Amino acid sequence: MTLAPSVPTANAALPAAAQTRTTGTTRTSRPHSAAAIRAARAAAADPLPIPTPLGPVSAALVAILTGRVGAPPIVSSFDAQVERAIVSSANILTDDDLQLALLCFGALDAGGLGRVDARWAADPLLIAVRENLEAALEEALREEVAVPSARRARGALAVGESVTEAVADALDELITDADATRPYRYLAEQATGAQLREHLVARSIRSALVDADQRVVADDATAALRLKARLGDQRLQVRRGNYIDAVDVSVLVAVNTTALLARVDRLRGCFYGLRTAAGSIESLIETSVVDALGRLGMPLSQAAAARGSGAGRSGIAAGLVTAEPALLDDVLFGAAVGVTVERWISEHEVVRWRVGRSALRDGEAIGQDEVLRADRAAEPPPVDDRPITLPAERAGGIRR
Repeated sequence: MTLAPSVPTANAALPAAAQTRTTGTTRTSRPHSAAAIRAARAAAADPLPIPTPLGPVSAALVAILTGRVGAPPIVSSFDAQVERAIVSSANILTDDDLQLALLCFGALDAGGLGRVDARWAADPLLIAVRENLEAALEEALREEVAVPSARRARGALAVGESVTEAVADALDELITDADATRPYRYLAEQATGAQLREHLVARSIRSALVDADQRVVADDATAALRLKARLGDQRLQVRRGNYIDAVDVSVLVAVNTTALLARVDRLRGCFYGLRTAAGSIESLIETSVVDALGRLGMPLSQAAAARGSGAGRSGIAAGLVTAEPALLDDVLFGAAVGVTVERWISEHEVVRWRVGRSALRDGEAIGQDEVLRADRAAEPPPVDDRPITLPAERAGGIRR
C-alpha cells in the first residue's frame, strides 16, 4: 500500500524542486542529504510499540492484531463496533480511542507495530474499518477547517495566468498569520526545563509514522535526526514511538491526519499543502526550542535551527497547482489543516503550562521514565485546578 501521494506526471510544468515523485517507484525531491535519508530510513525500520488502549475500539483492535492471522475471530463484529463508535462519538478529533486505533493502523504501514504479524495490514475487514475511520476523520476536518479564499490565485487561474507565485504567496500568508499568534514562543521565553522536555516528547510522536522509503524528504529526515539528538541531550528515550501513551489526543490527530493525506492519492494536493504549512511551522518551533535551550543553559547538539527549512515547500505545492489547477482548493485546505493542527498542539501545551499542569498524560510512560518521573515529582501544585478551556473552545471550536 503506497503512502506517499503521487505528484502529477506532467513534471515539465513543475519547478525542479517540485518534482517530488514521478511514476512507479522513482522518487525525487529537493536536494537532500543521503546520510540523513539513510538514518531516517533506519530509524523508521523499528516497529512502534503497541500502545495502551484508550477505549473499547483501540482495545479490540490491539486484541485482534496480537492474535494469530487466520485464527477464529477474537473480536466479533469489529466493523459494526467501530461504526457504532464513530456514530456515537462527540467528535472524532477529540476521541482518544478512535484516534489511537487510527494510529495503530498507520503503524502497520510504517515500520510495523510491536510483534504484530504484518499480514494483518492486508486483512479485508481491517482495511474496511480503517477506511471508515479515515472517512470520519476527513469529514470532521472539512467541517472544522475552512478553505482559504486566496483570491489572487483564483483570479490567475480564471484568466489562464501562471499561478505559481500567487499560490506560494497564499501559502506563505497562511503561515505568517499562524506565526503571528505563535503560542510556541512560550517555549523560547518562559518554558521550564521540564516543559521543554514535555514538548520534545510530543514532537517525537509527531514524526512516529514517517516512513523514509515513502514520505521522507530532506527537511523531514534532518529534523528527525535533530530531534533524536535533542532527546538524547535531555536523557529522554530515543526509541521510536516510546512515548505514545503519554501524549495528548491533538498529537495523535496530527499524526493520523498526515498519514491519511499521504496515503490516499485523491488527497495528494491536501498532503502537499499540509506539509508546506506544518513543515514551515515546525521550523519556527525549532527556532523557539533552540532559544529555550540557550536561555536554560542546556546542551545544544546540532544547534542550528531549521530556519527557513520549509521555504521551498510552498514552491513544491505551487508547482503542483500549476500542473493540476483543479487541486488548488485541496492544496489550500491542506495548508489550513496543517496550521490548525499545529495550533491545537501548541495551545494544549501552553494553556496547561500556564496553570502549572503537565501537558502529558499520567501513566506508565511517565512512571517508567526516570527523567519525566523526576520532573513530575518536582512539579509545584497547579495554580488553578479548574477544568481547562482552550481558546478555540471559547470561540466555538472543537477543543475540549
